[in-house]
Amino acid sequence: MAWPATKSILKLKDTSSPDITIKATGYQWKWGYDYLKGEGEGISFLSNLSTPQDQITGNAPKGEHYLLEVDNHMVVPVNKKVRVLLTSNDVIHAWMVPAFGVKQDAIPASCRQLVQSGKGRHLPRPVRGALRQDHGFMPIVVEVLSAEKYTAWVDEQKKKIAAAAEDPNKKWNLVDLKARGEKVYAANCVACHQSNGQGVKGTFPALTALRSSRPKGETNRDRAERQARHGDGAVRQQLSDTDIAAVITFTRNNWGNRTGEVVQRARSGRRGSDRARQSAVIPGSLRRSIPRRSKTERH
Repeated sequence: MAWPATKSILKLKDTSSPDITIKATGYQWKWGYDYLKGEGEGISFLSNLSTPQDQITGNAPKGEHYLLEVDNHMVVPVNKKVRVLLTSNDVIHAWMVPAFGVKQDAIPASCRQLVQSGKGRHLPRPVRGALRQDHGFMPIVVEVLSAEKYTAWVDEQKKKIAAAAEDPNKKWNLVDLKARGEKVYAANCVACHQSNGQGVKGTFPALTALRSSRPKGETNRDRAERQARHGDGAVRQQLSDTDIAAVITFTRNNWGNRTGEVVQRARSGRRGSDRARQSAVIPGSLRRSIPRRSKTERH
């Protein structure tokens, strides 16, 4: 038994010559995926739990994939060797998909590797993995597609990226910005500050009864840092400038808050979140293979 078992273990640990390299980053409480090399290079997205809050709070019947459904699947092609780089931006997470027989811890300030082979696994339905309390609110869904369907998925994602490019000079109105802020809040803030904005006493402050005061000369970015300083810094790094403006606008015009304030997007050259997420703990040899953006593109 030892010989075939050893061969299998060595094969599982062999990360050489992958067809695709994906970086998976654990956040509280979601996963971020960056496609670094191979078909799909340049695609980045966050994968959030998509189970409705009504089901979690017991106000609605639980669905078929309760706590095992996300808004964005990690998608890979069949019969390809996929190298997954694992890291964490806050605490230790575990990237586990039992259907594939893989489990690896994602550790802050460290980069670990595993190989996922889609050989013979053209699955008609996604495979799912979940963890224990709190970590169980960041499930993993991997979808294996045929080569043709994977190429179509890549093309679709790149079109979405191009369509999502925003005009930095756009002036938002209250209705549109508040609607966007509600989605940002649901995806990033509701676990700590709750759906009613009441927070958790002694841990996460309530967002009700907000005033419209702002220190002189304070920018949107400064304000976001000040208002969210008590929370997880990783969340702020994940959000675009428009998302930050939207979620502040939403909180200041919801749950009885009636400031009427519309916080416009602040142009900031400090973030570079996509680049920062890619290069945080990636080995130098791989980091050098990622094309850098020009100063004009970054701004």
